Amino acid sequence: MPAGVSRIRIALAIALAAAIFLFDTVSPAGIAVAVLYAVVIMMSVDLCDRRGIILVSLGCAVLTMIAFLIGHGWNFEGDPMLRCLVSLSAVGITSLLALRNQRATAVLKESERRYRNIFQTAGVSIFEEDFSAVRSALRTLKQRGVADIRGYLADHPSFVQHCIAMVQILDVNEAAIRLLGAREKTQAISSLRNYLLPETTDSFREMLCAMFDGEHSFEYETAIRTADDERRAILMAATFPPEGDSYRNVLISVLDITERERAQRALEQAQSALAHVSRISTLGELTASIAHEVNQPLAAIVTNGEACLRWLNRVPPDLGEARACVEHSVAEGRRAGAVVQRLRNLARRADPQVVALDVNGVIEEVALLVGREAAEHGVALRLDLGPSLPPLRIDRIQLQQILINLTINAMHAMETVTDRPRQVMVESREQWPSSIRISVRDQGSGIAADAMPRLFDAFFTTRQEGIGLGLSICRSIVESHGGRIWAENNADHGATFHILLAAAKDEE
Repeated sequence: MPAGVSRIRIALAIALAAAIFLFDTVSPAGIAVAVLYAVVIMMSVDLCDRRGIILVSLGCAVLTMIAFLIGHGWNFEGDPMLRCLVSLSAVGITSLLALRNQRATAVLKESERRYRNIFQTAGVSIFEEDFSAVRSALRTLKQRGVADIRGYLADHPSFVQHCIAMVQILDVNEAAIRLLGAREKTQAISSLRNYLLPETTDSFREMLCAMFDGEHSFEYETAIRTADDERRAILMAATFPPEGDSYRNVLISVLDITERERAQRALEQAQSALAHVSRISTLGELTASIAHEVNQPLAAIVTNGEACLRWLNRVPPDLGEARACVEHSVAEGRRAGAVVQRLRNLARRADPQVVALDVNGVIEEVALLVGREAAEHGVALRLDLGPSLPPLRIDRIQLQQILINLTINAMHAMETVTDRPRQVMVESREQWPSSIRISVRDQGSGIAADAMPRLFDAFFTTRQEGIGLGLSICRSIVESHGGRIWAENNADHGATFHILLAAAKDEE
């Protein structure tokens, strides 16, 4: 409180106390005038500390007693004495209330001081924003009968922009100023539009939906534009007040995750490069199979070409048979081209393309790629494909890499098996709810108990010639698509690897 104001209030309190004393002393009115000392005590609350209030209260009590003695002497009977006791009680009660109020005020100020200190020094950016106008607009929509807020916002995108314009930034802390790249706080608390990107608008739309649905909190990963026009990735979290609150002081905390996002991209690029190296290594193991797959159609092309020449050299030439030979050559050429294209797809390094895939079709493609390798190892490759499976949303090359790796591992697991058929079974099934399970089963010796917990760890391998990256890469790919991969020993012989992935949702 300014010193000038304090002096005026002190003077007024003293003048009021003097006026009450004079009136109480000389007035013949039969009322408890000294009760008005309560006003003096209340005026002193903001001017005095605890000790000062006690002294003021004692002073008012003393003045009350002096006025009584001057007016009534030592006569402690009758209505005057009763009025004096009422006045003293009023002074005492008011002083207790004043002390209690002062303590509460002190606690409140300390709490406010601590809050402001935490607000300003927190390492997380904090925005204090006024959403009261937005809250009113959403309530109006409810009153108009709007139930599907997402549908309404999709049909009325201007409403989102209108709500953005209604939000007022009341305060920001130092971390927020640094995040926004602002030179001072006044620049940081300018219009919310100055920091929005298209993806930020999407997150604001989701926040409106959360407010409309009565959610207590909201969290979303998005991005903002700084004052220097730099994109910053952020994790935004808001806690909404209770339903009856006006939403005038909504705190929004913002964590800068730009570096984390960059590190995540670098990690994904490294994993992609590692997966590419693993695919090249796998293709090296399939060299014999690849040569056979390409050689077969080439040999057929040569055979059909020679037959075509013979039919043309006849007298008269048999054009029908010659045409059939040419058609067979074209078909075999396309077959060879398809084999080469599959190999090129596996060998090339490209960003993942997540699309809806026919899982059974991918399994059949993998069977063609590893079929010759299975024959070389004396392994029968069997497919048990579930009918009418929903599509998977996954990168085709990554899914092929997983299945090739698991299938080749299954073949290697049976290299020493001589007392039973060597067989690899690849199975696909729809699994409730809305998932697809792919299983690769072998008839080998199974997985040792001590190896099972480390099976998917990087650089762990049970083969002398292995480097231990295949299963680790498989797990990374599956988990990046929200799936799960695990292994278990069979009841009789060998082991089974399972992949569980969510089926693609129907898009209307």
